[in-house]
Amino acid sequence: MRPAPRVTLGVPLYNAERYLEGCLDALLAQDYPDFEIVVSDNASSDRTWDICRRYAERDPRIRLYRNPRNFGGHVNYARVVELARGELFKWVAYDDICLPAYLSTCVAALDTAGPQAVLAYPRTVLIDEAGAVIGPYADRLDLRDPRPWRRVAGVARNINLCHAHFGVFRMSALRRTGMIRPFLSSDYTLIAEVARLGEIHEVDQPLFLRRMHGGSTRQAKGSTAASALAWYGQEGRRVHAPRLRMLAETLRMLSTGSEPLGTRLSSAVAFLAAWWARRVRVRLGRLRRRLARRGPTSTANGSA
Repeated sequence: MRPAPRVTLGVPLYNAERYLEGCLDALLAQDYPDFEIVVSDNASSDRTWDICRRYAERDPRIRLYRNPRNFGGHVNYARVVELARGELFKWVAYDDICLPAYLSTCVAALDTAGPQAVLAYPRTVLIDEAGAVIGPYADRLDLRDPRPWRRVAGVARNINLCHAHFGVFRMSALRRTGMIRPFLSSDYTLIAEVARLGEIHEVDQPLFLRRMHGGSTRQAKGSTAASALAWYGQEGRRVHAPRLRMLAETLRMLSTGSEPLGTRLSSAVAFLAAWWARRVRVRLGRLRRRLARRGPTSTANGSA
């Protein structure tokens, strides 16, 4: 066994052959060398495992594990954390690309900030299934306020595609959370928990390429919720109010734990208030747009 590295890159996989080689090439091209890659394959039925073995033969930093069956994506995400040896940790999705300075920049951000910072992530650029740039994406989760409730409120106000959970965590903080859970948008709950524990720093460099393609079930909403449930190993189940489920689970997690009671309650209340204020703004915006579209027609009819 090699000495424990500073950073563990956890790569949970299932039928990932299409983009896996590009993902692994990008990880091995990082300019920060003190890392290991922990791969956990959920019994893929395509060439995923063959690709992994070929790369592991080339680089001893890659450790491979294979589950006897598909336990669901959330279980596999927890599995790579369980197997990790690093002080710092990053999840890696097979279809995204980390540019060479990703690790070095995020690790430097955490080292500079000190222990109050528990997560660092870079700016995001969206790409399509062929790798062509769609454009930059503003995550707006740079949360450095010393008050936990203010950081948690910032998550509720701004979180959307949620690329921060692919950033670099302090393992000591990540293991105090419930990580990815078996319900839609559980990454929102995770980031809210992390924000309660410490600061989240956004690195002002576009070093993360998030691939948008039809085969991805991450962040699936609406009509694609069924495919997202399949990712959790819950095929055939019906989706009942997924955002309300996320909200209830987030409030439950924020109100429990080992933090002082005041921190827990203020964080839960702040998330609830900011989340509902956001939902009200969204609905009012939709109403204004509908009225604006109907306005000229109504005026013309009245004149006639």
